[in-house]
Amino acid sequence: MSELLRSYLFAWLFLLAIALGSMANLMVHALTGGRWGEPVRPAWLAATRLVPALAICFLPILLGVKLVYPWVDSPGRYLNLPFWIGRSIAWLAIWSVLSIAFLRADRATVDPASGGSPGARRVAAIGLIVYALTVSLAGVDWIASLTPRWYSSTFGLLLGTGQMLAGAAFGVAMAAYFQPVAGEDEALRLRFHDLGNILLMYVLTWAYLAYTQFLIIWSENLPNEIHWYVPRVQTGWAALGIFLIAFHFFLPLLILLSRAAKRAPRLLAAIAVGLLVAHLGEAFWLVVPTFRPEGFAIAWTDLAAIVVLGALGGWAWRREMRRGDARVRPAGAAAHG
Repeated sequence: MSELLRSYLFAWLFLLAIALGSMANLMVHALTGGRWGEPVRPAWLAATRLVPALAICFLPILLGVKLVYPWVDSPGRYLNLPFWIGRSIAWLAIWSVLSIAFLRADRATVDPASGGSPGARRVAAIGLIVYALTVSLAGVDWIASLTPRWYSSTFGLLLGTGQMLAGAAFGVAMAAYFQPVAGEDEALRLRFHDLGNILLMYVLTWAYLAYTQFLIIWSENLPNEIHWYVPRVQTGWAALGIFLIAFHFFLPLLILLSRAAKRAPRLLAAIAVGLLVAHLGEAFWLVVPTFRPEGFAIAWTDLAAIVVLGALGGWAWRREMRRGDARVRPAGAAAHG
């Protein structure tokens, strides 16, 4: 049972990252406006609607917290069960209320390219600050506390950047699938070019934060800090670290530097899908090595959690895409109907 809950945790964190990242990117677009948001808004809106449902999906972790977190048997002033449960419920409630409030305010938006409605902009301005603070604190509670004495001042920023990258990549991938991409549509190519620049910005920011965190902790070589990295770089888990460096940074960077690549929606979608796979690997990297310090290993529970949660999340997202202003048809549907 403990192995299943640990696998459930990283798979749930992956889906949550897409939903919260989509919500945060929607808020950015509400504040800035621009035609670049038009292709990705439907996917982001549908994903944002799933935040309350994903909050409820944290219930198995709450019920089985003693099987996942090692500090439960030796609690402290901050990491103790009542306080941890209260904080976890608070983060999930805040995100649920924030998503509902923004979606409600966004209904009054007439032209998203000119920015959100006044209400949507107000919610977005406050919401992005709240998002940054709560994601950082939730990352400490749910991920960093798996290694209770480990800490990093960069971890919250790294987690939030990874979520916004996952949300952006998801939006780009779905936009390329659901939008009828015409080879001669220069306006659409320009929008995808902007989206490619956004992906490039997130990739660079994520890599900078990840490298800074590693460099500072590794060079200081303090026992309370270094023991989080030891099982990840001195065992078979190092292979997953190399995978993340290659597919979460170097390869996307090289491709996204190309102007032509960013103007090819299908190619950009392939890069986005690759970034989502890499983010799934990052969620695995953040959670699982703590429980398997002897080296890289994939359990059947890992695959089961990914398949089951992924299928349920995909079904729920497609249902939301058919509702309200997120209703679109797959590319090519117009040719058949």
